[in-house]
Amino acid sequence: MNNNQRIFSIPIGKLSDFQQDSIYFRDVRACTRTPSLRFEEAEEGNDKLHVFNKFLMHHDYVIQKSSGERFVEITKDKNEIHRVGNIIPGAMTVSKIILPLEILMPELEISNVNFKFTDTSMYDEKIKNVFLFQFINPEYIQIEVNTYQSQKTVAKALITAKVNSGRTHVVKVKEEDVNEANLNLVREYLDVFAIESEAYVQKEDYRDYTYPLSYIAALPSAEIVKQMEGNGGMINVLRMNFGGVKMIPITNVKGPEVRLARQRERSTFNKIITEIVNGLVTYYHGLAIVNPAAKFRNPTSSAISLAK
Repeated sequence: MNNNQRIFSIPIGKLSDFQQDSIYFRDVRACTRTPSLRFEEAEEGNDKLHVFNKFLMHHDYVIQKSSGERFVEITKDKNEIHRVGNIIPGAMTVSKIILPLEILMPELEISNVNFKFTDTSMYDEKIKNVFLFQFINPEYIQIEVNTYQSQKTVAKALITAKVNSGRTHVVKVKEEDVNEANLNLVREYLDVFAIESEAYVQKEDYRDYTYPLSYIAALPSAEIVKQMEGNGGMINVLRMNFGGVKMIPITNVKGPEVRLARQRERSTFNKIITEIVNGLVTYYHGLAIVNPAAKFRNPTSSAISLAK
């Protein structure tokens, strides 16, 4: 890596959008001649942190039970352990990992996310996400994330992204074409995390009326619960492929839907193919591994097909 070539920049003012959280950065090269992170002071609160090489980001937060209950209402997750019990939805952990990337680093274009859940996390206790940003080359980034609670690892993630400073794949939607009901749903989703919707919608030179990927990645869990008997077991692995596809505009009345297909019947776990569909267009593909195995409801329904 060329330590004199800026890769992307983080607008420092955006940190205040995370009203209830603490986010800070660590640079192991900070005291050298070529630090990975370099601060630029600018007028009118437009200070930036320029990224030149690998670095760490720490994100500390607490999820209250009331927030978890609102989250599962918005995502339509019927699993009662998130309401009656004290267990944070895995989809909420996914959102807390992706959201800072979308808000703080708008130059990044997320290609793939791979989550592995190693333990349950609980409401009202401190959680820490540690992000390690490493650069394959000046355009492609690999982000390793570890989520900790009570000195144990509860989740791991591997995210790949591309630097798209020119925003060549931006989907610009006219305000009159926006579905107001679904935009309000996105606003409610962001409010659960104490983030003003403008923090996501208002980009540097345009208004972004597309669904956050953090929201999209939270949808498969609820559909798996709905389509499988009982609570559907615990999701051990969730993968989503967002690469090379434009963002979903907030225009369709129905909004994005999840389709599932069980790849193969097993006695110990279910391997489930997921698709995110908006209208007649299939946007994203993914995979979930659910353990222990549970049976599908109405396996002959059009929403589910069992792949051979």
